[in-house]
Amino acid sequence: MFAFQLLSALSSAALLVAATPAGRAHDHDTCSTAAAKMDLPANQTQLVSPTTDPLFVMLGVGVQNYTCILPEPLLHCSTISCLDTTPAFGVIQTLGFDFWKALPARVTADDLGAKIGPPLLLGFHYFVTSPSGTGLSPKWDFTSTGRFSRNSSAFVLGAKVGDITAPADPAVNIDWLALNNAEGSLASKIFRIDTVNGQPPHL
Repeated sequence: MFAFQLLSALSSAALLVAATPAGRAHDHDTCSTAAAKMDLPANQTQLVSPTTDPLFVMLGVGVQNYTCILPEPLLHCSTISCLDTTPAFGVIQTLGFDFWKALPARVTADDLGAKIGPPLLLGFHYFVTSPSGTGLSPKWDFTSTGRFSRNSSAFVLGAKVGDITAPADPAVNIDWLALNNAEGSLASKIFRIDTVNGQPPHL
């Protein structure tokens, strides 16, 4: 699909949660997230379901960049909380990936995000220099779209605290992660789960 050999398409779900229960179910999204529960593998302690409902349940679609010379990876994060009581909720990552893969190569993640737009488009996921000044940190950034537009604190930088291989086809699907807040006020914890693709392509 892409001209660059070290870009890999990716679709994944993400849950952003707060340290304390949200005041109202609809404070942060268009639908309640109370029914959105993570289906985590048994016999592991790296990813542990939070005791509070998620603030956001999102589908991220975009590319992983495994080079240091190409533009940074960018995922567009769209809300899927309204699907959590429908059959589509369990397969939305695969549907999103298949749709993305079927698009013409000239269609970029930015093109797709522009078509989705707010309120479904919550924000963007990419990497920035870590607060320490060395290395990179993943950032979920809601500051430029939707209800959080122009809210400079509507972001979270994540610090990885849990990592498991994808339960299905880990050679193709990137790891599931748990991350704590390292900076920002959007959420206190992030889970990247239900990944589809994203591993480095074979050269």
